[in-house]
Amino acid sequence: MKKILIGIAFLALSITFNACDKLDLAPEDYYASESFWKTPSQVDGAMVGLHSQLRSYQFTLFTLGELRGGTLRDGTSFTGTASLNSGSIVRQDIRESSPGITGWAGLYAPIFQVNNFIYQVEKAQYLTAADKSYYLGQAYGLRAFYYFQLYRTYGRLPVTKEPKVAITTPTTAQDAYLPRTKTEKETLDFIKEDVTKSIASFSGDYTSKMQKGQWSLGASQMLQAEVYLWSAKVKIDGANPTSTASDLAIARTAVEAVIPKYSLQSSFTNVFNSAATASIKGNNEIIFALRFGFGEATNSYGQFIYAITDPLAGYVDDKGIAIPSNDPLKVNGGGTIIRYEYKYDLYQKYEAADTRANVTFLNFNKGTVHATNLRKFIGTIVDGARTFSDDFPVYRLSEAYLMLAEIKNKQGQDPSAEINIIRTRAYAGGGGTAPVYANGSFEQNELAIFAERQKEFVAEGKIWYDLRRMQDATGTPLVFRIDLPLVGVLQNIDGINHKIIWPIDVPTLNSDPTLEQNPLYKGT
Repeated sequence: MKKILIGIAFLALSITFNACDKLDLAPEDYYASESFWKTPSQVDGAMVGLHSQLRSYQFTLFTLGELRGGTLRDGTSFTGTASLNSGSIVRQDIRESSPGITGWAGLYAPIFQVNNFIYQVEKAQYLTAADKSYYLGQAYGLRAFYYFQLYRTYGRLPVTKEPKVAITTPTTAQDAYLPRTKTEKETLDFIKEDVTKSIASFSGDYTSKMQKGQWSLGASQMLQAEVYLWSAKVKIDGANPTSTASDLAIARTAVEAVIPKYSLQSSFTNVFNSAATASIKGNNEIIFALRFGFGEATNSYGQFIYAITDPLAGYVDDKGIAIPSNDPLKVNGGGTIIRYEYKYDLYQKYEAADTRANVTFLNFNKGTVHATNLRKFIGTIVDGARTFSDDFPVYRLSEAYLMLAEIKNKQGQDPSAEINIIRTRAYAGGGGTAPVYANGSFEQNELAIFAERQKEFVAEGKIWYDLRRMQDATGTPLVFRIDLPLVGVLQNIDGINHKIIWPIDVPTLNSDPTLEQNPLYKGT
């Protein structure tokens, strides 16, 4: 495994991070940190630092969870001036020589920082029992979250629970290698153990610090539901799950605990309207979000917006109304050349009265040209300039409802109530009545749930994982249903279906002679 060198500097009771892609199993500052980890305020600052570091991986979460989902274009933009990125990932052209992500997606750097936090806090005598427990609840949840992203990407993982230099100092390069687990189940069991510890550590305290901008009990319960739903539906070590019923029961208990603690916004618009009083920064639909703020940090969505110099004259929207030729979204220079663009086919999936369509996209039409521009995370205008400072929602209540629908469907129960809750909200204020969904077969229900998720969570890093987890009547993952428009993206045939798991990049393989490539990638 590649050695990952991790550096931490503590400044003003928060953390700034440096990392490169080599593996040393401990923070470089460990021996120089005697002046830190002495007071509760320092621990609080360290936790803020962990969340700041997680925020820096916002686009990584999008890359892993959405780029391969089949809804993004990999060719010329409607403006003709775009330079679309990540085409090989979008096209599923995944190979060990060019995987699109390298060095375990960089996620071992924050994992090792969380490990150090847990090590320091567990032995901290200056914290009250309640504070120590809450901090550990956050840390175990964050670690499980990171590992779950990696598990769904690579399968078996190198797993470490501690900053090893704090326990033993490696004396040879071989001592520093961290092997992958022998089985996927071993990795998944570790993740389950961590998220269970997290929930227990919160001791029923749903307090969310920083207006939903820090990890909380609700976030851990959503993660637990997601992990156990995955465990109940996705093949592990090449075999079908053997504990489906018990895993589904745990997932359902977790998500049903979350739902009463939060409430949906009355309209889909209000969830993402940063100018509204009940904005995404803390509204009661948000369970956990990565916090961005003006003057502090910006998200990645400027890459989805036209450049102000793009030729927009002559376009009309879906209602036939002319789109202003000069900066219709008032980007005011904040946009760039478009790097990522969604397919018009996705926009077409929304019915006319579904408000999610035009909250999510600005639709451009001119003659035979039909296209969309993402505006879901359009940000706010400050001093006449647009800043992309919308938070990135990791979990929100609408996902809890649709996750419960998916669990009920797998349990052989009627998921229509939860589907209709999301549809009703989506159509609120849209000038029409939401079509009522009636319980159907397992596959009909699964596809209906997927369709709602596909329209609800655009740009939130969900769809690739949905395609891998959700199933047809035969238990085949939807990722292989290429016969369904905007659903399957991979052929289920030898030589292609192994790409459901990403390869480990060549430099990472070369840095550790004991590391094995994922099956069927060797020699590509």
